[in-house]
Amino acid sequence: GNVLVHIDPAAFLRSLSIDTPNNRKYYQSKIFDVVKRYERGDDSTEDFFANLDLLFNGRDGRLQYNHGGKDCLSLNEFRNAILSIVGAPVEGMEEIVRRVGASVPLGLLSNTNPVHFDYCLQTFRVLQFIPSHFLSYQLKAFKPEPEIFARVIGQISLPPGKILYIDDLAENVEAARSAGLMGHQFVGVKNIERLFSNLNLI
Repeated sequence: GNVLVHIDPAAFLRSLSIDTPNNRKYYQSKIFDVVKRYERGDDSTEDFFANLDLLFNGRDGRLQYNHGGKDCLSLNEFRNAILSIVGAPVEGMEEIVRRVGASVPLGLLSNTNPVHFDYCLQTFRVLQFIPSHFLSYQLKAFKPEPEIFARVIGQISLPPGKILYIDDLAENVEAARSAGLMGHQFVGVKNIERLFSNLNLI
């Protein structure tokens, strides 16, 4: 997210037409908790949508909090809302990935979920150039937890110091470095292109 493809979590409430300051304040942490359980593999897709239904529609039609939107939001509306978070590809990254992939093996480590990743596989060609996918819901861990990096390292036949990890979030980069990986924070396409050029990968 935000390295290969733009991600906008705020699009979730906008898609449901209930994006107000009060709703953001009430829902943001609750949505994060529901999504995190899904992306850590703690909840199935069915559980995930059931949790959203409970959060936004209440139990037996009784809302704990009046969000000011429709009385009952549907499964399809929740699915569209979760997919609305995924934006356009980061311009220029597909070509860089393709060029780097011709020199070294590539892998993707992502906090993601089945709904998002299935959609991304069908939508974004850049993933075709990355043969190894390490997904939070399959690894049962979530960046920046140390466990997720340990599990990836355990599946790669390279010492950690030979693995270059790139992320847009500083906390994830620091966690990768703590696990022994070479960590680099993504701050733009030009910066990452310069990094790969200096490493003679493009």
